[in-house]
Amino acid sequence: MEKTYQLVPDEEKQPLWKGLRQSPIKTVRLDPESRLWRILGLVVPVLLFVTSLILFAASYWLRYGHPSDLYFTRLYSPYSPAEEIVEYTTVRYNVTPELKKTEYVGYGPEVDKAWDHITYDVGDQMITPKALHRLGLDPNSLRIKDPRTGEEGYRVGIQVFHQLHCLNLLRQDSYREYYSHQGGDIEVEPEDLRGHLDHCLEILRISLMCQSDIGVYAFKYYEGYDGHWPDFSTLHTCRNFDAIRDWAFENAVVFGDEE
Repeated sequence: MEKTYQLVPDEEKQPLWKGLRQSPIKTVRLDPESRLWRILGLVVPVLLFVTSLILFAASYWLRYGHPSDLYFTRLYSPYSPAEEIVEYTTVRYNVTPELKKTEYVGYGPEVDKAWDHITYDVGDQMITPKALHRLGLDPNSLRIKDPRTGEEGYRVGIQVFHQLHCLNLLRQDSYREYYSHQGGDIEVEPEDLRGHLDHCLEILRISLMCQSDIGVYAFKYYEGYDGHWPDFSTLHTCRNFDAIRDWAFENAVVFGDEE
């Protein structure tokens, strides 16, 4: 049978694709402005999404988040070993021309007992060398040993109790006829008493100016009183004094343990 095809010489063989017409690949170059808009088109949606997440988280925190008292204490106060027990509460002062006498007003054994409870009965505390360094206090400060644990540290006091001591001294001095015969801080040489009083006045001045209470009070007329009087029955944010006193009392060291 006669063949109907013939072999093609190798030199004439060509790939089939070579016979196809090829379309050149065109490279599109964007001008800088178009490139910028394309980048913004990718970045802006991401930024909007992230921003919405942040705003949602912030609104949720403001609605349901409740920062701890310790957060605010550390935010606005220097370090203190008692910082973890600070509690904040809103209190309305009860100070008007018709002020009722409290256990802290006047003189005598019962009044002294009330003042001792918030001053002398508390005692001093002990902190570690690490805490002393954190407070920036002198490493040559008075060292003591805790008789309950045998641990050594530094004797310290809490500022509020010293400030109350100073206020108590001014109270006693205002009733000098009584306290000058009680054998306390008032029954000393006039020069010593004057120096103690000046010290306490300066301590209280510094403390009051440091705190700078920005609470506002109004004036009003009170029945039975002539003219208008300031109304000091205003709201204040206070630290829970009882909690601080309890902590100080529980962490007190016995007097006389100095090295």
